[in-house]
Amino acid sequence: MIDPRNERARAQQREETLVTIRAEGLGGYRWFEDATNATDIVAIQRTEIGWVVFATDERATVQGRREFTAEEPALEHFLSRLRSSNSVAAWREKVRRENAPRYFVRELRVDGQLIPARLFRRRETDLGPVDEFLVDVGRWAPDTRGVLDHGIRFPLESDLEEISDAAPSEISAMVARREYIPLTRR
Repeated sequence: MIDPRNERARAQQREETLVTIRAEGLGGYRWFEDATNATDIVAIQRTEIGWVVFATDERATVQGRREFTAEEPALEHFLSRLRSSNSVAAWREKVRRENAPRYFVRELRVDGQLIPARLFRRRETDLGPVDEFLVDVGRWAPDTRGVLDHGIRFPLESDLEEISDAAPSEISAMVARREYIPLTRR
């Protein structure tokens, strides 16, 4: 038999979580509903044996599925993941709006070590994104083959890795020396 006091407490905790989500303006989630084919969301669902929290990627593939036997920790984990997801999305949007270039590297394995083989960058302009690759120190050429665009749109199929703003200077120094070693900064 279900204890009505416990049920009321759980309902109150669910409502408090929803109030927090609304107050913080969080989005991109599924709340106790089917998340099949939903992309880039965080979901919480009731199962036969408890609760499950997971995220989906740009292809609606489930990522980081975690099961719980109690609702309270499931709600806490859901809220934490939702906050993280929203902060990453906000950071990406802020970077895009500030027109800061994004850098990506393709690495090859040489003698057991990953060595930078190609440096790409995406710059935002008033006309939209411009994708380029480093040809020589300070010289960039257009990415006419769409390698970077494909890598950004389909990261699971790509061999490109996004790197920090500091790492390109390290790669440029390697190009200048014509000596390629593993990156020390990411």
